[in-house]
Amino acid sequence: MASASITFVLNRLGELAVKEAALLSGVGDHIRLLRDKLEWLQTFIQDADQERRDGANQYVGLWVRQTRDVAHEVEDVLDDFLRRVDLSTLRQGVPAWRRWLDLAASCTTQVSVRHDLSGRMEGIKERLVEISENVDKYNIRTLRPSASGASSSAHNSTINTVPAWDEGNEVVGFKDERAELQRYLLAGDDTSRSVMSLVGESGTGKSTLAWEVYDSPIIRKHFDVRAWINVPPQIRDDDILYFIYKRLCPESEACEQKNSITEKVHKALSLYLKNKRYLVMLDGLVNFSNWHSILHSLPQNEKGGRVMVITRLDEKEAAYANPKVSTLKIGKLDEKDSSALFCRRVFGANNQFKEKIFGSKISEPNAQMEKACENMFKITHGLPLAIVVLAGLLRTKSISEWEEVLKKLESNNEPKQVKMILALSFDDLPSRLKSCFLYFAGMPENLIYNARRLVRLWAAEGFLKPKKGKTMEDIGQNYLKELISREMIRLVKRDMNGGVWLVAIHDRLHAFAQAEAHEASFLEAHDNADLLAPGAVRRLHLQNYTETYIPMGTAFPKMRSILGDFAEERSQNGKRSLSSKVRAHGQLKQQGNNSDLRYHALSFLPASKFLRVIDLRGLRIKKVPGAIGDMIHVRYLGLRSRSLTKLPSSIARLINLQTLDIKRTEVKKVAQAFWEIPTLRHVVANMLGLPKSAGVLNNMQTLTGLLCSDPLGKDIKPLENMVYLRNLHISGLDKPHWEALREVFKKLESLMYMHLAGKDIPFELFTNFTLRRLQILELLGEIDTSRVKEEDQYTLPNVTRLVLKLSLADQKFIDKIGELPSLMELVLSEDSCREENLLFSDKGFNNVTSLVMANLTRVKKWTIRPRSIPKIQKIVLSGCPKMEIKLEGKEGEESLEGLMADLKEVVVCNMLQEGSIIVKPANSAFEEKINHVAIKTKSEDITDATQRDGRWRAGMIAGNMYQN
Repeated sequence: MASASITFVLNRLGELAVKEAALLSGVGDHIRLLRDKLEWLQTFIQDADQERRDGANQYVGLWVRQTRDVAHEVEDVLDDFLRRVDLSTLRQGVPAWRRWLDLAASCTTQVSVRHDLSGRMEGIKERLVEISENVDKYNIRTLRPSASGASSSAHNSTINTVPAWDEGNEVVGFKDERAELQRYLLAGDDTSRSVMSLVGESGTGKSTLAWEVYDSPIIRKHFDVRAWINVPPQIRDDDILYFIYKRLCPESEACEQKNSITEKVHKALSLYLKNKRYLVMLDGLVNFSNWHSILHSLPQNEKGGRVMVITRLDEKEAAYANPKVSTLKIGKLDEKDSSALFCRRVFGANNQFKEKIFGSKISEPNAQMEKACENMFKITHGLPLAIVVLAGLLRTKSISEWEEVLKKLESNNEPKQVKMILALSFDDLPSRLKSCFLYFAGMPENLIYNARRLVRLWAAEGFLKPKKGKTMEDIGQNYLKELISREMIRLVKRDMNGGVWLVAIHDRLHAFAQAEAHEASFLEAHDNADLLAPGAVRRLHLQNYTETYIPMGTAFPKMRSILGDFAEERSQNGKRSLSSKVRAHGQLKQQGNNSDLRYHALSFLPASKFLRVIDLRGLRIKKVPGAIGDMIHVRYLGLRSRSLTKLPSSIARLINLQTLDIKRTEVKKVAQAFWEIPTLRHVVANMLGLPKSAGVLNNMQTLTGLLCSDPLGKDIKPLENMVYLRNLHISGLDKPHWEALREVFKKLESLMYMHLAGKDIPFELFTNFTLRRLQILELLGEIDTSRVKEEDQYTLPNVTRLVLKLSLADQKFIDKIGELPSLMELVLSEDSCREENLLFSDKGFNNVTSLVMANLTRVKKWTIRPRSIPKIQKIVLSGCPKMEIKLEGKEGEESLEGLMADLKEVVVCNMLQEGSIIVKPANSAFEEKINHVAIKTKSEDITDATQRDGRWRAGMIAGNMYQN
């Protein structure tokens, strides 16, 4: 990891030499010499990291640590230099006569700062000379510049190779275990509620196998309600119960009881599940200390309810924790299945990369491949995680290099071999990817992470290397794809553009990342801020899911990043939610009646003058200190606290700020000068007012959660200065705003996602506005269709996803949007249609594959013409009572057979009972694909169902945060 630290500093030195040439007068030579020395050290440090991990030479570890410490010292010196220079020139709101005095003072200050920088650089060079001499003095000559073998791909990209995990990947092997698991879940003769633990060594693929069974059509049809809960290790039993409740129970039954909070959850669950066959999957549970309190709330209703626990505990531990729970052990793969999985991950599902690795003349398995598979099995012992990570490593190399890599992994110690595979794969990463991978060490375990947020954090940290013609977001996406291709992280879901949307990391890789991050002084993860050596901490991630307030009075003088996930105080319509009440109830017992009044002042922040990233979620914050404006290195400021109502005007002084995330706050306004910060890229808010004016914001990519407040529509005009904007989310629009938007859209040619909410949405949005790159459009509000004309032509040729809510659209409008040439996903939600008889005509929706119709209370009859929606694969119907579906054409007609050929499932949820959907004429092929699901989800969850592909996983506390 020391190599990554040196690479980071070298890039900083290079950027400084180019961008700040005028400031470096007199010290430029010192920086060039320092950079040269670090480059030489970097050529040796890769193998030094590997030998340090082996522990063969005790001096190697010391040498690596000293080299890394020097790299950190260089970073400290550079950041301090830039901070002092910027603060000396950053003077706003002063009289004109003062500016001349400030200029003179600034010049004097800069001379002094440069002199100080020169002296500190000399000291660092002397340390580097001593460290280099120690190579000979302590016989560390075994080190050599990395040039081949496991590190040969450190500078070679594997981007755009086959992804490690995608929706189409199937589980390899475990046929007997899959059948046994399915038999247990479907056991018709056992109507009692029963519990099973899926046990086995970490890395055997328990969750992957369980999900394949859980999401199979036969299981979806068998159970009335299902819930999959990812359980972080630190979560409380009360919270597990609460999230089962949130996933399964209708809000109308939420909390009318007058007993304690836990009893309310229990009674709500018992009442709702009383007559339902339910399935609850708990993935990652390792603590059975209060297991009976969870089971107590899941009724014994003789309907065949099932509870499945997926745990890394072995059979004996699971049986000891709860003797009444039966277990199913997932072992390892045999040699045949191991080879099948290995080849699939190396060459792709269709062997598309076999020729690239073996050469154009080889198309069939040969002796080399058979030998490689034999060695692979000896090394991995059939552990799926080890197989796929090794495959990800070998995918980056030619067949001639495989033998050398496999030879390095030979050992008689099986547990050690798994660690060796993970370490070798990590060492093989390019230096910049190492930093990105280690960032997962600070993420909560066993959850799903939002890729966009990760990329923004990486950009703020400086991990992303700029490339001409590419945005930082595009570069970050490429880094994610390479980590996925190398099997270091797992792709969970793609976005509509084919990019990475959601990712996860295996708990074994997560533990490896934490160990490496700690060893390299890269990042510390704790549940509180009471650390032994706060002066050395560079990145701190606090994870505490039981408190919204923890003491943080310690100073962290060298800290670059602080990230925190806390027990968020949820609220709705000004009232605290059940989860918050549950926690408050516990806190009152422990801390007294004033615990709910404690707010964090963030007074420790100004002492951390080098901070680049501040991202605190769920922490109870009422006020942000004004001194934050002097923290000019801050590039990412994320504060999600429902208690926060105001930001200080000094945030306008954060001249390097890239991201402001205040989504779950009550902040309505920021200082006008904030909109002059040229480095702004992402502003994510809740109901933030649009500015009256803005500077030239050519870097702005995302603007969400904005609210129009000017009745004349003048607050729309500043959007003209954000010409490269990709994502736009605005509410409160009215007629004056639409006129202003017409002109603004002419300049926003890069828009790809847009959410607009307001009154009288003009139909011309589809015909006269120039939005040719737009791919996702969401409209909330009534659409004015009074001027729809037959000859109108669309100007939205690339819209693939359209969401309508409260639109009250007529048939004429439905016919028109059916002509959108690229539309693949259509969501009609909450009275988006005013017609009682809805018709999908023959020429409509030719490319739509996913359709959601939710809460269309006015629609009584939906007619599907023979040649409409010919490519439909999934239909979701929710809250449409007594809807009649008319399939025009006789049963068995060729056109209907074509519809049935692609249609995989019709999901019916939130209906009163089966029979709410009437199909006329009766069509057995269509009706067989109807799956009645009695699950409760909010309308926005149903709206998002097509993107999630039915994978309505409940995240936990932090999981919900990371998916937003």
